[in-house]
Amino acid sequence: MNRRIVECLHDEDLSFAELLNKVSNGNHGKFGYHLRTLREFVALEPTTKKYCLTDRGKLLAEVIRNFRSATSGGEAPRYAEQLKIGDHAYALYDNDDFKRKISFPFLEAGLSRDEAAVYIVSEDKLDSEVREIQKYGIDSDSLRKEAFSIMPAYEWYLRRGKAKAKTITTNWQMLIQQKKKAGFVGMHAAGEMSVFINNAKSKELLRYEESLGRQLVFDLCALCLYDNNILEEEHVTRVFNCHGHILSKDLFGKTLVPKSRTGL
Repeated sequence: MNRRIVECLHDEDLSFAELLNKVSNGNHGKFGYHLRTLREFVALEPTTKKYCLTDRGKLLAEVIRNFRSATSGGEAPRYAEQLKIGDHAYALYDNDDFKRKISFPFLEAGLSRDEAAVYIVSEDKLDSEVREIQKYGIDSDSLRKEAFSIMPAYEWYLRRGKAKAKTITTNWQMLIQQKKKAGFVGMHAAGEMSVFINNAKSKELLRYEESLGRQLVFDLCALCLYDNNILEEEHVTRVFNCHGHILSKDLFGKTLVPKSRTGL
């Protein structure tokens, strides 16, 4: 939220209500806390009663903008930011840099809407992804308050070596309920799906994705991350058809409904 406050004030001075509506969906308590933590960068102009950036704040805003320009990677990241609760999206990537350019803005967008965020990654990437997400700017306050968490893919998807669609879905629903009891309105989740393929669980992966459907029926916005280097060619179409949105380096948007599922 701190980053969004600075970005909004880069273009214009805003009143408390205007700024609140742009960054916090009306949550006065959280918004006030974040404003106080930015006292060196944001000031209240006494005449207009509007918030503006201090000199240090303007420098910070330029740093943020330069970082975003360097990591934007085209329109796909902006599309990822617009995904909402109920959306089931499929992201195809060729390298970790592009995967992050899609998944990090996606996760940050969920946090900005008072949702919890979960990032599920391969065990061998846990440490590096923690460093990258902190470098990107997910604030430590989110980490401390469990608004954001990074979890190992094997533990989440293949507990005890099994990958049962019903069990995974039930675990999602239980986690969402825990987050809602903690005050969050839902959850954004981005998950690497390579763990299924690397452990010879492709059939279970397809059953899981097909059980979720193109639109989710619980308070989750899901971004399924597929490594194009290992995704089996015979499964590409089936995986694609399980999702309502696709994001890749050269393609993004809503997916078409297969004729076999429309009755036409």
